[in-house]
This record gives sequence, structure tokens and C-alpha cells, in this order.
Amino acid sequence: MNKNEKNNSVSRKNLQKKKLVKPPVINWTKVVIRIVTILLVAAILFCGSWFGVKKITQVKTEYHHALVERQLAYCQEFVTLKNRYSDIVTLKKSAGFAKAYSIVKYSGIVRCGIADFTDISYSISTDGKRVELTVPAAEVLGNELTSQEVFDEKRSIFVPITTQEIFDEIAKSQQEALEDLIAEGILEEAHSYAVKIITQFMLSCGFEEVIIN
Repeated sequence: MNKNEKNNSVSRKNLQKKKLVKPPVINWTKVVIRIVTILLVAAILFCGSWFGVKKITQVKTEYHHALVERQLAYCQEFVTLKNRYSDIVTLKKSAGFAKAYSIVKYSGIVRCGIADFTDISYSISTDGKRVELTVPAAEVLGNELTSQEVFDEKRSIFVPITTQEIFDEIAKSQQEALEDLIAEGILEEAHSYAVKIITQFMLSCGFEEVIIN
């Protein structure tokens, strides 16, 4: 066998070997299972993180709700403004030649604010950063007599002036003083102070934005 024949024989054998080598068979079942597994793991991780974030947000919101409820419950009556005043009342009586009078100096104090702090309604944003409150209008919480003294008096058995008559005259003067203070805007001033105090109070609780209606 000459050289050319040998080369041809070798070439035929190599060609036969190449024909005998089969291409790799792809197991599509395993590929699909692997893809599905990856997708399931990704979905589980996503759902887990989403529920985790939702749970944290929910816990944070519930914490802020409980905090606001507790702080509001601390103040049943919220006095934001006190105003002291004083006046003199004169009570006179006469019958014929009999005369009597009593001049009394007294002092009082008017208290204004929110009658019941739990009447304040509120809502908190889902992220717990903003709180919106509806605060009722300020009202008069008290108009008390703090002191009184007789400045001058003249008594008569014919026209006596009783202690009750003096108290009634003082009470009438107190009501007039209160009406004057209301006309001057004491309730609006008390409400303004309430808004400022509640705003600072909520900011100290951790809220970033406080809206008061």
C-alpha cells in the first residue's frame, strides 16, 4: 500500500469516527425544573421581604397609635390660658333715713382650654411620619373667685345687707368680666396656644409632620 492509499485510509477512519460521535442530548425536563425552582425561590424571597416590610410598617404605625392614645389620655382637661382679674363691687340699700352699703374688692381667675383631651381625633400616615389632628375649639373651663375683702361698709339694722347678696353681686361682676374677656378674644388666644403646644408635643413623639385642623 502506497503512501496515498494510507492517507486515504486514515482519512476515511477519522471521518467514520466523527460520524459516530453523537451530539449531546439536552434534558429539557431538568432545565424546566431548574428554572421553575429559581422562580419559586425568587418569589418566596420577594414575598418574604414584602411581608416583612409590611409587618414592620404595621408595627410602627400601631406603636404610634398607641403612643398618641396614651399621651392624649394623660390630659383630660387641658388648660392653655389663665387670666387673672380684679374688680370692686358696691352694694347699697336705703329705706327712709336708713342707709347701708358695702364695698368689696375681689379677685378672680378665668381658665380656658380643651375640656376633654380625648375629644381630639387623629389619623396617622402608614409610614408613621405624619399625624393629622382635629382639635375642638377652646372653651371656658372655669371662672373662680380667688379672694375677696371688704373695702368699706356701713351697716344698718333697718336695711341689712346679707352675705348672700354680696356673693350674688360678685358673681354678677365675674360674669361681666368673663364676657369682656371673651369679646377681647381670650378663647381664640387659648386655641392658638393649644395648637402650638400640641404641635410641639407631637413632634417630640417622633412625628416629622403635624397637621392640626
